[in-house]
Amino acid sequence: MIVEFVILFSLTLPNVGSNFGPHLTQIDFVEPVKQVVTYPPAGVENRLSGLQLPDGTLTAYETDFLTENVFFGAFAITKDFGYGYVTGANSIEAAREIAIEECLTQGPICLIYAENLPQGYAPLETGEVSLAPEAGEYFNNPDPNWGNFRAMAISEDGAYSVVSNYGSPREASDAALLNCAEYVITHLPNLREMPCILVPFK
Repeated sequence: MIVEFVILFSLTLPNVGSNFGPHLTQIDFVEPVKQVVTYPPAGVENRLSGLQLPDGTLTAYETDFLTENVFFGAFAITKDFGYGYVTGANSIEAAREIAIEECLTQGPICLIYAENLPQGYAPLETGEVSLAPEAGEYFNNPDPNWGNFRAMAISEDGAYSVVSNYGSPREASDAALLNCAEYVITHLPNLREMPCILVPFK
């Protein structure tokens, strides 16, 4: 039995910020998943504020947050330019919420300064889920050497797991969910739950 899993989720630098940005439309990833939406790997910067960032915050924004423009991402700031950010979430709603919660560890009020969206982004509809680039690559191009009993589980926060070569579909599904759950964000107590769910895997 071979288990393969990878994860890309929130990153935060020490000087973070806090709470109000664009309206957050809650899109829960729930089963059954009818369609998995993937995009080309490059993200597009969407700056929502014209505020000038001071040097320290600007450096974090340009060298950490914007690195390779990984979607889905959001960068939040406090009024004193503390900040919190995330890259590699599986939805823009999750990215905004995570960035705000990271930012709130540094101050009482935050706003979303900018976000990274994939080219061609459109809001999800019921039954749809989206994937960050790394998870999307696994979904679209599974290794041809993997056995028939494989599974993929994802969380909206960016956690995901890919497993293969199990004895049955049920075993593979259970293993994918278990592995994925080990990587969901747990250090932000006020973040809504974003459990792992199974996606239809090739």
